Amino acid sequence: MTLRRQLINFSHMSVDYRVGPHALDGLSPLFKGCVGKPVRALVVASDSDRSRYGEPVERALSDAGFSIAWCRLADDEDAATVACASRIFQALGGAGVTADDIVIALGGADVCGAVCWACRSWCGGTQAVLLPTTYDAMVTAACEMVALKTPEGSGSVSLRPEPSLVVCDLDILDSLSAEDKRLGNMLVLLSMFVDSRRKWDEFGEMIPDLVTGTESTVIQALCASQSARKDIVMAPHPAARAALSFGVTTASALRLCLGTDTPWYRLLAEGVRFESRLAVDVADFEVDDLFELDDRLEDLGIDELPFSLEANEFVDALRAVRRTRSNRFMLAVPACVGGVRLSSVDDEVLLRHAQAYLASRAGL
Repeated sequence: MTLRRQLINFSHMSVDYRVGPHALDGLSPLFKGCVGKPVRALVVASDSDRSRYGEPVERALSDAGFSIAWCRLADDEDAATVACASRIFQALGGAGVTADDIVIALGGADVCGAVCWACRSWCGGTQAVLLPTTYDAMVTAACEMVALKTPEGSGSVSLRPEPSLVVCDLDILDSLSAEDKRLGNMLVLLSMFVDSRRKWDEFGEMIPDLVTGTESTVIQALCASQSARKDIVMAPHPAARAALSFGVTTASALRLCLGTDTPWYRLLAEGVRFESRLAVDVADFEVDDLFELDDRLEDLGIDELPFSLEANEFVDALRAVRRTRSNRFMLAVPACVGGVRLSSVDDEVLLRHAQAYLASRAGL
């Protein structure tokens, strides 16, 4: 078994990112390399993920010399909450985990994020190992976490994750439907767009093989996404670090207005479509680049979303989403490919674009 390896270098640490087929079958030496001496390991997973993937993980830990404890989450439990993180803390204490042990997240982006947040605090820092079981988590979990929701419901608790090891088994993707894969592909698209013109042009050539799931192309896309996302989260200026939120504010506002039935990847695509059009006025974004972005969303099989909504309701939702993160209303919009920055938006411009955008969606 050969895994593609990429070191994601931050200022004071590196994440060992591995991706390839049959990756779960070769975990034992990787687990052993995370610590000086294998003693304890806590695995955090939902019941279904433990049932599907727990056996090779448990076997690898045992072969490496770890004693194993499990923190089991219900399948319908929202792991991206402070309450779930508190449960992980309880499990860490119950298993006697120390700073010299490892904690393994076996699950989606929400589980990976909760584990990273807990590990950054436990004993001043405990090694986190991520085994993503969803495509979107394979793209994002090494460099950013899903913000944890507080009891009041706002997703505001987050930090930069610092896992020591991330292992992505491409065999897991074979079990996913085309619908399940579209969020991962959408996040790859955003990674390439915010990176550079060169990466964006390369992505255009990758799309056909990415959609069909060609192994070498998926590996290339995942590794390129890590480099892009690392550069964004390490950017020296806060306005540049916000580039990964391109489309997210609008997507979150649409979720507030339309509910949770619409898949997140479709809302995120709509966020990109609206905010890129806004960028033509706000940041002089080139219209040709706007149309190219539209074309690539279509190439990924993500059609425009039909819905009806009042402009004032939509604008109010946009402002409500931003108020949870900042006292200023600013959106991450592109001035060019590879140049997404936080920008102020005039009230009149925002309302005019909102009206035009919503009219087009009502007419679909």
